[in-house]
Amino acid sequence: MSTVRDIVNSVKRTSQDWLASLQVLTPEQIYVHHVPVTPRYGRAAQKLRYLLRASSALGQRASAHRDAEAVEIATWAPPQGRGHGYYACFRIFIEKGEPSVAVLFSFYDGTDKSPGFKSMAAAQAYAATQGFEKTDEQDDRQA
Repeated sequence: MSTVRDIVNSVKRTSQDWLASLQVLTPEQIYVHHVPVTPRYGRAAQKLRYLLRASSALGQRASAHRDAEAVEIATWAPPQGRGHGYYACFRIFIEKGEPSVAVLFSFYDGTDKSPGFKSMAAAQAYAATQGFEKTDEQDDRQA
C-alpha cells in the first residue's frame, strides 16, 4: 500500500508547482481554518487573494491527514507597506493527482504574538524548522 509521502513524491512537483496549482483554485475552494477563531485568521481570509497572487513557495512536506491524499506547502508574501511579511501554510488535498480543495491552516503576520518575518530568508529558515523542504533547484532560485 502506498503512503501519502509516496503519492506526493510520485506526482513530481516542486513547491513552486504546488503553489501554482493552489493559485488555480478559486477562493471558494480554499478554506481558512483555525480553532479557536482569532482575529489574525480573519485577516488571513481578507488577504487570501493577495496571498495567492504575491506568495513565493518556501517548501513542501507530505501530509497524512486522515485518509485523504494531501501535501502541505509553506509560503511567504512580502508586506503590504511596512511591517512583516505574511507566512502562510496551505494543506492541498489531491484527487487523481490534481488539487481539489485547500486549507490555509497556519498564518503569521507578526501580530497577536505570532512570529513575524521581514524577509523571505527568515521565513525560509523558519519553514525548514517546521519540516518544510525545498524540493529542487527551482525552489532554490525562489529563495
